[in-house]
This record gives sequence, C-alpha cells and structure tokens, in this order.
Amino acid sequence: MSKPEMRRLKKYFQKHFPQNYLSKFKKMLLPKREEQSPGVLGMLPEERQDKPSVRVPNKHMIPADAIIVNKELGVGEFGVVQQGVWTNDGERIQVAIKCLSRERMQNNPIEFLKEAAIMHSIDHEHIVRLYGVVLDTNSLMLVTELAPLRSLLECLKEPSLRASFPVLSLCDFAVQIADGMQYLETKRLIHRDLAARNILVFSKNKVKISDFGLSRALGVGKDYYQTNFNVNLKLPIAWCAPECISYLKFTSASDVWAYGVTLYEMFSYGFQPWAALTGHQILEAIDEPNFQRLEQPECCPKEYFSLMQQCWQHEPLKRPKFADLINLLPELKPEQVQAVQDSIEPGQLVYRQSDIITVLDKGSTNTLWKGVLNNGKTGFFNPAHTIAYLGSNLPSNKPGEFTRGDGKNAYSSQRRKIRTDMISSPQGDLKHTGHVGLDGAYFGDISFLGGKYPHLPRQVVTPYKPQEDATDNSSQISNQDARNTDMNTESARESRSVQDIESKH
Repeated sequence: MSKPEMRRLKKYFQKHFPQNYLSKFKKMLLPKREEQSPGVLGMLPEERQDKPSVRVPNKHMIPADAIIVNKELGVGEFGVVQQGVWTNDGERIQVAIKCLSRERMQNNPIEFLKEAAIMHSIDHEHIVRLYGVVLDTNSLMLVTELAPLRSLLECLKEPSLRASFPVLSLCDFAVQIADGMQYLETKRLIHRDLAARNILVFSKNKVKISDFGLSRALGVGKDYYQTNFNVNLKLPIAWCAPECISYLKFTSASDVWAYGVTLYEMFSYGFQPWAALTGHQILEAIDEPNFQRLEQPECCPKEYFSLMQQCWQHEPLKRPKFADLINLLPELKPEQVQAVQDSIEPGQLVYRQSDIITVLDKGSTNTLWKGVLNNGKTGFFNPAHTIAYLGSNLPSNKPGEFTRGDGKNAYSSQRRKIRTDMISSPQGDLKHTGHVGLDGAYFGDISFLGGKYPHLPRQVVTPYKPQEDATDNSSQISNQDARNTDMNTESARESRSVQDIESKH
C-alpha cells in the first residue's frame, strides 16, 4: 500500500470512527519508535518466523480488498468468525477472519484491540498465528491461520472421527498444549480461557491454542491478574479455579487448573465438565469444605488422571507449572500391547488376534488390566494373552537424547540420535517361546501363530552340538602336532648332515 493510499485510508477511517480508537489501536500494536515515524499504518515490526507453513513476510496491516470472505464458521467472543482467502503477493492463503462489527467497536473496542496486541507478540508452533489486521470502514478484522479440522472439541464429539483420535494421539496433543502454555507462561501471559473448544486441529497429529479474547499480560512485578466485576464479564466457570470464581484472581496456576479440565474433555471425548450444574453449584462443589473434583474419564490412563488431580490442587502454589508438566508428560505415555489370540470372555474387553490395546490401568491386586482399543471400546483383559507392541508412532515430544555410533558403518560420521522412549521395557508376562530365523527356519513353540501364516516353513534348525566342535578342534590339533613332528625330523636330518661335512674337513 502506497503512502497516499494509507493517508486516504486513515482519513476515511477517521471520518467514520472517533479519533481516539485509531490512536489506541496504534499504541497497542506498534512500538513507540514507529509511532513517531511516517506511514505507521504500513507495516508492523518484523518478527522472525521459524519455518512457517505459509510464506508471510511480516505481521502487518492487510488491505481490505486483499481479503475475500467465503463463509461463516461461527460466533466468537467479539463477533463473527469467517473463513476467507487472503491474496498476498499473488499467493492465495486460506485464513480465518475474526470480525468486530461497527456497533461493537463503537461501544467497546478495547478488549478486541488487546487480543490483537497479544496475538501480535506471540510466535510459537503450537499457538495460532496472526497474519495481520484489516482496518475497514465497517469493521475491524483479525486475520489468522485457518484450522482445516475445526476445534478439538468438535472433532472429539464427532463419532465418525473417534478412530482418528485414539488415546495415544490425545497424549501427544496434551504435550503440544502444555508446550504452548509453557511459552505463554514464559511470556508472562495468562490465557484465562483454555478449553477444548479453543484448541484448533490442524492435522491428525498437530493442534494449536487459539482465542485470546480473555488473555491478559501480567504487569511488572506481578504474578497475577485481578479484574473487576461487571455485567458483561463472562467466565468459563466449569474451567475456572476456585480463586478465579471467588476473587476474580487469575494466574498461570489457574491456567494449569483449566489445563486439567481440558484433559478431562479430551479423554471423555467432549463430555461437558460439571454438566447440569450452575456456576454457584460448581463453586460450592470445588471450593472448601467439599473439595469435589471431576471423575476419571473412561478412556483416561491412570497416570494422566493422577496428573489432572495435581492440576486441581486447591492451593495454587501446589499445582505444577507448565514447565514441570512438559517434563512429566513423556513419562506418562501409556504402553501398548498386541493380542496373540481372540478374546470373547463375558464381562471383559472383546478383541481379535493382532488387535492393539492401549493400557489404561495395570491394577494393583487384580490380574486383569484395563485397556482401550483404537475404536474407543474399553474393558479388562488378560495380559498373558498379549505381547509387547513396538510399532506405535513415535511421540511428538522431545525428551532427553543420547547418540549411538557404529564404527563399521560407512556413514558413522552422521550420528543417529535415539530417545529413551524408543526403548521399551518388558510389558506384561513376556516369554520367549520360539524363534523364527530370516531363512524361515524356526525352533521352539510357535503354535500361537495358528493358521495366520500358512506359508511359514516348518523346517527345524539342527540343534547346536558342542561335541562336534570339540571333535573338529581335536582333529585340528592332531594335524598340527603331526606337522610339527615332521618339521622337527627334517631339522634334525639337516643338522646331522652339517656335522658330517665338518668332520670330513
């Protein structure tokens, strides 16, 4: 946009909106040094992007004619959210457009501008990215990344997508969400509205945190944000910690509480927390002296529920920080086993041979374990009828790494890195009952293979016989002794010949 065009846009904007709105917007989005320079509407400061999915040079003011609105996606905190296309240097980019209507902007645009300012300062792979802002005569728009698969809550509640989001995928999502929240924690930002509805799904393996309508930045020297009550204040009570409801006091610890509730939504596949209770009843349940907490979801691993209970500690200081959660979550990822036979036991989990079962609880006294299949069915099963499954996808988290080198490898200079979570410990009652070689030969008991492998060779490997080796070694030693005797005889003959010659002389 040229400078004359920017001046005309500024003049036209000032004609329809009071002067103070534009100045407030500029102060919140631009640094002071750029407010004093001409053409402040041209472009926001550059921020380095680490391998963005879309080539966007900067977060900047986007001309209104570069945006084409296609359809409405829903209604957000400040207005309508729409899907559209942004044309940037000839490249067409699918975007989400959050619009603030002219009426809402004239009444109270400050909260919307605060969200724009917060999103402008954020750059993280698991947080929705802000492309730019559109200043239009009829509305103010935030242009952000578009999530192709909608919100996580919508995906979890869709029965046809249940198999696409198994428990292990939810565990990976938990790590990604905690990673994004740790970033906000280091930036001294409080989300205040962390929930499954505000987690957007970009692929089956990646989610991002969105909706910063209630987010706040902590002031210098403060570790909490306290708001004033007003009739327009809408709090997500079911996701709020007791101190948020009682005193309107928000901290990173209250975000940790909401994170625990978000995990409850995920492992219950979209079930409403504290369903059918009013806000007053929720506070009465979770606050002293009752200290009630949400129950363990059917598909939630035991270790994850213990972590959720830590997030719901009544005292904020006793709750773990997101930095602690990042270190804990990789260790809590549930194990997987594979069935070696069919099971139709009444009252237990029904599965077929070769089915993969994710272990939810190994139990303490019961010999049966609790598990879940990829289709979401849960139940108890006999671990003796399973073997360790090592073919699961690697997680997205990054625990400690160590290197392994192979001196005989031609490419030994390129060290391969392996992680500790790639090494499985023995799972269940693991027994080595048989062995099948690369040539198809086998020994031991392989009856568990059944009729699944009719083409498997049935040739038994000849047992190892150390006696044959001993005989071979003895014959080799005898041959060597015979050769040594011949050599000694020949040397003696040569010695006698030399002595005879000397005596003649």
